[in-house]
Amino acid sequence: MNERSIAVCDTDPRYALDLSGALAEWVPSEFEISSFTGAETLAEYSRDHHIDIIIISQSAYDSTVLDNLPANLMILRETPDFAPERAILIDRFQAKEELLKSVIKQLPDTMETCLGKRMATKSWKVIGVYSPVRRCLQTTFSLSLGQMLAQDHKVLYMNFENYSGFSSWLGSESRSNVVDLLYYFDCDPDRLSVRIPLMVHHLGDLDILPPANGYYDTYDRNGEKWVEIIKAIENATEYEYLILDLTDAMCGLLEVMEYCNRIYTCVRSDAISKAKLAEYERWMVDHSRADVMSKSVRFSFPEFTDLPEDPQMLTHCELAGYVRSIINEDTLE
Repeated sequence: MNERSIAVCDTDPRYALDLSGALAEWVPSEFEISSFTGAETLAEYSRDHHIDIIIISQSAYDSTVLDNLPANLMILRETPDFAPERAILIDRFQAKEELLKSVIKQLPDTMETCLGKRMATKSWKVIGVYSPVRRCLQTTFSLSLGQMLAQDHKVLYMNFENYSGFSSWLGSESRSNVVDLLYYFDCDPDRLSVRIPLMVHHLGDLDILPPANGYYDTYDRNGEKWVEIIKAIENATEYEYLILDLTDAMCGLLEVMEYCNRIYTCVRSDAISKAKLAEYERWMVDHSRADVMSKSVRFSFPEFTDLPEDPQMLTHCELAGYVRSIINEDTLE
């Protein structure tokens, strides 16, 4: 039997199953989630099975049956005047993603602790993508790489570019970005396991934490602090890969690069780009950063004329073959 259990109850079996399935994507696999269509059936099940949390709609709620059960009770309220004493109330009629956020925010501390424990058998790889050369498809490569790895692994992508435009093409101007991560890291680090799933955006199977809007939103973080944050993400989540789309705008860039397991550097073949790359590599060696160079992989792309504007289509275009060959040749996995 699983150590933790959540019961979802609604008179509409399709809604109960849909909510159970959506919730299962947000909590670790060691949580057992069961669905029911009536309070009496749920209570009967609880006689032989331990339940930590009951999430039940107002229309299915029966105080005479449920109030004596030793479980945390969340009721999806359907009318504003409904106010039972011992339950946590969550408005039912809101977008599913917002409903899930409301539920997860109310998880008791005992379950948050379980959520924050990474599986001991898992370890992640931190992949940095950085080039001193501009307009070399660095972010395009990073997003393609992330989506390919996310087909078989849990992957988080973070971007550190100024004025990246991410909020516009993600269609989420009011949603979270790395500034929110910094806030919770400073003020509420023990709840990162709950906060991070609420902050990320999704590009297919790839999780994205967009960059700050500008340099001054993150300028006070040095390399040591960024490494602390990266380690905190690892401890609070079950990601297998972290992809860092790095730029010179990031304070502490060199320390973060040293922490990476692998660094990919996109280059171009024109004379100016070659000169920039040579100067960058010479500086790194002269300033005792040869270790960064030793784990760096350089590559260039041909000229593409039909790259898709929709980032979800990057894995279905000509570029995808080049990215896949880089992964295979580097035996990244």
